[in-house]
Amino acid sequence: MKPTMDRRFDRRFDALERIFAFTREFFDAEAIDERHRFPVNFAVEEIFTNWVKYNPDNSNEILIQLARHDNRLRIVLQDFDVEPFDVTRAPAPDTDAALEDRNVGGLGIFLTHKVMDHVEYHYEDRNSKITLTRALG
Repeated sequence: MKPTMDRRFDRRFDALERIFAFTREFFDAEAIDERHRFPVNFAVEEIFTNWVKYNPDNSNEILIQLARHDNRLRIVLQDFDVEPFDVTRAPAPDTDAALEDRNVGGLGIFLTHKVMDHVEYHYEDRNSKITLTRALG
C-alpha cells in the first residue's frame, strides 16, 4: 500500500503554518530527505495562496494530499467551486527583463514548474486539481 496523507485547510493565509506542519509530518513519517522540503513547501504555498487570493469569497476548504510512490512524491491540491485557471498554460515571465520592466505576477508559478518535475492541471465540475510530482532520488 502506498503511504498517503490528506487534509483540508481553511481558505486563509494563516493556514500556511498548519500546512507546513502537515508536510513536515509526512516528510518525517516517510523519512524523506530534508532537501526536498523547501521546494515542496514553496510549490504548495504558491498554489494555495493564489487560490486564497483569487477566490476570497469562496468558503470551501482546500484539500491537500501527499503520497509517496517509490522514489517520487506526489502532491495533489484541490479547490472546489471555482473558475478554471490552468497553471500549466500560464505565460512565463520575462526573467531577462529589468525588474522595473517586468509585469507583476506569474513568477511563483514559473518557479513552481522549475522546482517540481511535473505539474498537471485538471478541471471538472467547477473543481480545480493540480498535481505536482517531485523525484526523491
